[in-house]
Amino acid sequence: MTMFKRAAVAAAVVTALVGADAALNSQDLRGKLGEPQNYRSRRISSHDRAGGNRDSLVIEPGHTAVLAEIEGPAAIHHMWMTAAAEPFYGRKLILRIYWDGEEAPSVEAPLGDFFGVGHGLNRNLKSLPISNSSEGRARNCFWYMPFRWSCRVTLTNEGSRAVNAFYYYINYREIPDLEPDVPYFHAQYRQEMPPEKGRNYLILDAVGSGHYAGCAFNVLQRSMGWWGEGDDMIFVDGESEPSLHGTGSEDYFGGAWGMSEDESLFYGCPLQEEDFQAGSKASVYRFHIADPIPFRKSIRVTIEHGHANDRFDFLSSVAFWYQTEPHNPYPPLPPVDRRLPFAMEIPTGFAVPEWIQEDGNATIFTDTSTGIRVSGPELRHALTSFYSPRGGRYPMIATENAVEGTAIDIAFPIEIAEAYDLDLYLLKGPRAGNLKILHVRLDAETGEEETTEPAAFSGYATDSELEKVSLKSRILEEGMNTLRFVVAGENPRSRAFDIGFLGLARTPSNRRFIMDWNLVAPFEAPDMDSLTVAFPPEQDASTDGRYRGKSGAEIRWRAVRAERGGYVRLSELVEPNENAVAYGLVWVRSPDERTAHVLLGSDDGVRLWINDELVHTNPVYRAAEPDQDHVAVRLKEGWNKVLIKVLQGGGEWGYYLRFADPKGELVWSLTPKR
Repeated sequence: MTMFKRAAVAAAVVTALVGADAALNSQDLRGKLGEPQNYRSRRISSHDRAGGNRDSLVIEPGHTAVLAEIEGPAAIHHMWMTAAAEPFYGRKLILRIYWDGEEAPSVEAPLGDFFGVGHGLNRNLKSLPISNSSEGRARNCFWYMPFRWSCRVTLTNEGSRAVNAFYYYINYREIPDLEPDVPYFHAQYRQEMPPEKGRNYLILDAVGSGHYAGCAFNVLQRSMGWWGEGDDMIFVDGESEPSLHGTGSEDYFGGAWGMSEDESLFYGCPLQEEDFQAGSKASVYRFHIADPIPFRKSIRVTIEHGHANDRFDFLSSVAFWYQTEPHNPYPPLPPVDRRLPFAMEIPTGFAVPEWIQEDGNATIFTDTSTGIRVSGPELRHALTSFYSPRGGRYPMIATENAVEGTAIDIAFPIEIAEAYDLDLYLLKGPRAGNLKILHVRLDAETGEEETTEPAAFSGYATDSELEKVSLKSRILEEGMNTLRFVVAGENPRSRAFDIGFLGLARTPSNRRFIMDWNLVAPFEAPDMDSLTVAFPPEQDASTDGRYRGKSGAEIRWRAVRAERGGYVRLSELVEPNENAVAYGLVWVRSPDERTAHVLLGSDDGVRLWINDELVHTNPVYRAAEPDQDHVAVRLKEGWNKVLIKVLQGGGEWGYYLRFADPKGELVWSLTPKR
């Protein structure tokens, strides 16, 4: 190699590392750190502009937040982001970056995929341009992104719930003007679920001049076996045959003999489920930092899906490259449900089953986490393609060789008798039958079965699908309750009659939260030990009382009303609202003497008295949700005094409280009425 060629290769490597012309004297990781830096560092972040500690954004569903608008010439050299959001938010939040006033973004990808991990999951990753830590929730990127006139960075929430807290840094440098031919950073998300028969999966199709810098690639298997063996083929400047032709998927992504979880600066695998069954997931990456692939007119980066495209797994990817503008507009992103075809959010009242075969008996399986018991002829345990927010696939109990009339019983425990909504999760597919779903009760006097038929289920589908069957307002008794699934024929296209059961969720049908409260606050509470300090309302809960509260201020009782969902939001009702204690007081009338269940949730620690008897203490720092704690209490006939004490550390503050009351016999009042 001539001296000139060596210099040209070295210059190309430096250009790939910094994404700009060497004349910018930008900081490359090896040679420039000890030299004077000819730029000024700047940052845009989510810090609280009011000077408080609310250093994050709230992004409502369907809304777009503008994270940064920067004037050039400048270059982004680091971005850090983290979020508190709904499950699978990594595929629901869309990151876009626009250079120099362009209408179509140069960067467009789901947040998680841009940071190297697909499927809406969080995973740690350590590479040179991307690094994720804190169980994948802290996302960092060090791609160098220069621009001449302007930059606009946005984040769109395509989920169904608000992003409660989005934190970010965007660090950039002010630099001298760019050379005319400096390429701009680009990133594009693509998916094919499934890919086309007879055609390679397309990672990148770019027109212009620049260099390819790598990709993150994701697989969700739709059949068993090794998903790879697909050759990478890269076509440069209109080639009819690829000038770069690989030998297999794992070879391109730096592995060998399959993929296993491992990471390095330029290639790696942050996720690989190694049973390689249908539903198994993988995320891999290859970054061409030391070996960018230049193109002058165009580039097509492709990879076979299986040997000679013989597999039809669900594939997705983000390509990273630099090119001069303008770039070809990207096709519209698929909607969220098509980006997450097998993602299943854990519903309220649902626990991921942990099925154990009972005493080696293939006709009985028990879920050790919930006590659900499935019994029936010829049952088996399997994993489905559906996966939870942590990435684990949901297990299933299924019949084998079922015929018309085959029945399985689902017995499940209920701790508190009341009306419940039951959501049953059943698997549809080409081998599933039609079902009758019966609610089975035993007559208390005769011991004979009584059945009602609340629902039917049609099981056939061309591919695996999950269907929720909802039974509304079912009165369930304390102890074991039973549902029976009975095979009632098949779709003519179905190949079998089988039943596939994932699990069930139980949610109280009508939570009658106490909505009206007498409230007095705040009292001083420097730490959780203050939960056991007896402030005056514990001895004198007359609503006429006046007390010395936090910082010596006089406080008195006042009437407040809970929000529509039953939450008493103390953080908006009380000032100051940090390191404080509040008391809520109400009276509940019972038509008779009885044992009742109180269900409450709190942010943070909580104590509860019924008729001046302490019945519950929980010194905990947590976010409030309904029904976090429950306690059995004794109510007398007539009016019963209910006093709750809630301690606050910092941030949100409030509580929920209700009685399990399926017949609606209990009433509340701010004062005990005669």
